[in-house]
Amino acid sequence: MARTGPSDGTRRPADDGPAAGRRPEERSTAPGLRRASLGPLGVLAIAVSAISPTTSVFLVYGSALRSAGTGVVWAFVIGGVIALGMALCYAEAGSLFPSAGGAYTIVHRALGPVAGGVTSTLFLLLGLVSTASILVASATYVSSLVPGGLPVGWLALGMMALVTAVSVGRISPAGWVAGGMLVLELAVVLVFTAVAFGHAAHGVHPITHPVVVSHGAAGPVGAAGLLAAVVPALFAFNGYDWPLYFAEEAKGSRRTGPRAVVVAAVLAVVVEVLAVIAATGAVGDLGRATADPSPLAFVAHQVLGPAGADVLIAGVALAMFDTGLAANLGYARVYYAAARDGMLPGPLGRFFGRVSPRSRVPVRGFLFLLAGNGLLCVFSSLDDLITFTGVMIVIVYLLVAVSALVCRVRRRGARPPFRMPWWPLPPLVAVVGVVVALSRQDPRDLLTAFGLAAVAAAGYAAVRHRLPARARPREDDGAP
Repeated sequence: MARTGPSDGTRRPADDGPAAGRRPEERSTAPGLRRASLGPLGVLAIAVSAISPTTSVFLVYGSALRSAGTGVVWAFVIGGVIALGMALCYAEAGSLFPSAGGAYTIVHRALGPVAGGVTSTLFLLLGLVSTASILVASATYVSSLVPGGLPVGWLALGMMALVTAVSVGRISPAGWVAGGMLVLELAVVLVFTAVAFGHAAHGVHPITHPVVVSHGAAGPVGAAGLLAAVVPALFAFNGYDWPLYFAEEAKGSRRTGPRAVVVAAVLAVVVEVLAVIAATGAVGDLGRATADPSPLAFVAHQVLGPAGADVLIAGVALAMFDTGLAANLGYARVYYAAARDGMLPGPLGRFFGRVSPRSRVPVRGFLFLLAGNGLLCVFSSLDDLITFTGVMIVIVYLLVAVSALVCRVRRRGARPPFRMPWWPLPPLVAVVGVVVALSRQDPRDLLTAFGLAAVAAAGYAAVRHRLPARARPREDDGAP
């Protein structure tokens, strides 16, 4: 039976959440997420699909290459170290607080309702931009395969509608769909990596002599450009925390989820760093590659030829669709958890705080994602979506890493279901790395993201007395 109260044994107040005002018997019979409907492999498949090594590399490589040149390799290595530290933070803290809220629940339980509210707000916004950025990129690649091209925005909108159609059914079939497409996309990125390693360009030494093109000439990579490329790299690795958002639907979630987080992060870092090393070594003409809208498509044409590049690009588009599906599945669950915990204002709480009685998934969250992402698919640019999304993700990382430190200090002597090794190195590496990376980002993106966080913090602080002190799943939601 699920625990319904905090570790001190107290129970949740009757007025917590959007269910406030209803009789206890009405609250206890409201449908929650379907218990134990995902096995360990299903959880891992969704996590790796959310990261999608193929999508990640092809989505952000161009932005990172233009910033750091061939130093993009070191940007991904640095980002990989930070990502592994973050994965251990997510795994340990997530094992303490298994909930569909994932990162939001961790921050809420560790740092309080105001910080938790900021995290839920950032996720509300992330859900509206990240899936759109992925599907716009997918549509861009599909359009490049058609003579004369296709309207990218409307194609991305059609993909978003298809993602929604798959998402609103039961979670188990959606997990199988994600897993099947994952196998194909891993084959795509591994084949590309192997072929690119076999076509290394002469005179390119990205590890020992990284260079960047500036004003038409190649020169050494500066620290500012290198660190600016770390945030896109972190965006590329993002998604390893996704097992936490299915904690209430997974079997043995206190261990299954955290282990899947670490396995997914390690797999993503290894596959993506190898792909970036291989691609950068095969670039050859850095100036032409940097100027190309899709540098990896440029490299693919060099090493695979036109026909091989078209097959690769089709695989990349499929991988990006899979990533959009996995992202959609997770964000809707965060909305549901935040509403259920009473962290969203009345109308939003009532809207998001329910699941479909038939499929037991948060259908209303998926409809909200369809509307918001659909508009961005048609009316926004890919570069703006990627940079802004990356900054918001890194702010969430900072909150989670601090939460992991606080949880371990407060629970000295306790042994969580998953205990990170090398304490306190992982959270310290994550915090320092995230702060340094943020310091090198576009001031406009920083002002926008931190401004939104500050507005959210002020709003939640103003109503702090009405917020639940703790975020937790309900008894009928199947948390362990």
